[in-house]
Amino acid sequence: MSAETTSTKSPAVLTEANYSTWKGEMKAYLRTKGLWLLVSGKETCPPASLAEEQAKWDQKQDKAAGELFLHCSADQRLHFEDVQDNPVKIWTTLESTHVQQLPATRFNAWDNFFTIRKRPDESLSTLIARIEEGMAKIQRLHPQDSSKPYNYAQFTSSLILLKSLDKKELKAAFLAEEIVSL
Repeated sequence: MSAETTSTKSPAVLTEANYSTWKGEMKAYLRTKGLWLLVSGKETCPPASLAEEQAKWDQKQDKAAGELFLHCSADQRLHFEDVQDNPVKIWTTLESTHVQQLPATRFNAWDNFFTIRKRPDESLSTLIARIEEGMAKIQRLHPQDSSKPYNYAQFTSSLILLKSLDKKELKAAFLAEEIVSL
């Protein structure tokens, strides 16, 4: 079977709850369509002096924007309606919307990670995949701005001073830390 006749599995539509899975599937899908380098910003628009190449690039940009639009639910399209013709901005807007590097978000990611348990009908490989996805989510939520590094030592020291380490107290501490870090 030739590459031209092989069908590409279309990724799921992005919803509020499936960004992590959608991102990986969409990235792979765009790669199979030859559009990922453009969406990731690595392939830039050729200069105006190369009119034919610029026209081809414009078509690729339009195709990438269309693919992203079609693979998002209506409520997700609202996030990027102002930049819907720019696939690079669509991608970065969706990422910033779904991956917020705030203390409360990190707390929820850690809380979800520590509640992962093997389901009775689940294979070990599926469990490992869920664990790896949880770890990847925690890593994505780690602050990236080196000018304002997150001070974990200071925060953990403040946690030690709490009366108890139950979920309610921890959540209140994370919410207070989130307000301070803004």
